[in-house]
Amino acid sequence: MSIDRILLLRVSSTIDKDVDHPQFIDPSLPLKHIQAGLDRMSGVQTTLLDGWLYPMSVEDLLAYTARIHPDLVIVSSSSYDIQVSNAYAAAVRVARPETIVVGIGQGHYIHRDLEAEPLAHYDAVLLGEPEAEVFRLLERIRREGTHNDAWRAHYRTLFQRGHRFIIHDPDALPFPSYTLREIASYRSLYPVPLPGRAVWGFLIATRGCPHGCVFCSEVMRSSAGRTLRSRSPGRVVDEMEHLAAQGVTVCSFQDDSFSAPRRVVRQLLAEMIRRGSKMPWMARVRVDEVDRDLLARMKEAGCFLLAYGVESGSQRVIEQMQKQRRPEPWADLCRRVFRWTHEVGISTNAFFVIGNPAETRSEIEATLQLAMELNADTIQVHFFTPYPGSIAWKQLKDRFVGVDPRRMYHYARPLFSLAEVSVDDLIALRRTFYRRYIFRWRFAWRHARRYARFYRDNPDVLRDMLGIRKVM
Repeated sequence: MSIDRILLLRVSSTIDKDVDHPQFIDPSLPLKHIQAGLDRMSGVQTTLLDGWLYPMSVEDLLAYTARIHPDLVIVSSSSYDIQVSNAYAAAVRVARPETIVVGIGQGHYIHRDLEAEPLAHYDAVLLGEPEAEVFRLLERIRREGTHNDAWRAHYRTLFQRGHRFIIHDPDALPFPSYTLREIASYRSLYPVPLPGRAVWGFLIATRGCPHGCVFCSEVMRSSAGRTLRSRSPGRVVDEMEHLAAQGVTVCSFQDDSFSAPRRVVRQLLAEMIRRGSKMPWMARVRVDEVDRDLLARMKEAGCFLLAYGVESGSQRVIEQMQKQRRPEPWADLCRRVFRWTHEVGISTNAFFVIGNPAETRSEIEATLQLAMELNADTIQVHFFTPYPGSIAWKQLKDRFVGVDPRRMYHYARPLFSLAEVSVDDLIALRRTFYRRYIFRWRFAWRHARRYARFYRDNPDVLRDMLGIRKVM
């Protein structure tokens, strides 16, 4: 059997959707890069179905698959969608045994860390960054045949060893293209201090993250590995222009740590400025990787928002997280960097984590007090969630025996509490955190004055942002 029809599928569950906290919808960049590569191949018909945009039950997915008649299905799942992916793969195995099913996505790290065996339903599972390996797999299937088990055994062995595929040359990846529906649907909820409709595009400049925060897991990351692999500045700006040609007006860098390769970041900023880029953009950065000069260059290059992982106002919690690399008190560093960021004219989002191991009410209150001092334009407060693969999972997993990590989601109701307060109290404390932060005259007036025009031009974002009232 030849491989002529390929279905790319991202499944969706309700674990991360049926929560009261506002949600972003971003594309599966691995699937989009794979689609772009397949579109270059002659004689291959490719269909991409994103369950985040078109939610379907397993039965509906199976019916859709029957209409497509794919020779190969590549199904992507997150940790909270993996059960849907497994059920779908099992159903395909029964209904269409001739169809090859390949699993990708963060959900399969759950299998590895739980020592589960999912491969009965999949012909191969690719951990890590699958964008290039998919094409090597496809070539091997065509060369050896669909019924030859040698390639299946090869990938089964790699999975059992925990092998992560890595993109060593990110410049070689083709630029994704998007349908009108995708362009209209994929979006962030961050307000943009610019007039007009915000149409979001997403890209990665650097893969990898060198840091060792205990709560971090590949389950929630955009890339794999700790080694940094950066694209050339020209290639990144070329992709921003490629997105602009499709109607994108705002770009979000999905790098796990955009600011980690500082020399590369400065080269990228210089290229944006040299080419007169007009594309506004945002990124996630660390407070210990920026200085005032770098922030000023970011502003000059079009940066309108930086998202910082502040995490906590407790020095004990920060040290426990292994977040800090400098001897300076964490709160003082955050205050200085937020002041610089606001002074150069860049908006801020601050991430906070509550429910950390042994965390007390007073430490959560210290985090709230720091948040109000920093006065970020937006905040996100989630619960400490030790996903499989994280250092925290390895250290603490004996304390939550019987908990299904496939049902964990850091914005949903916690399945357990490692803090010195109960789960119900954590829910109440997050509600208090948001209320006390948002219902301040200083914050409300500044936010309304700065973003009223944006919300007028993007009423759907305002509607979704107001969904925060459900957790307040």
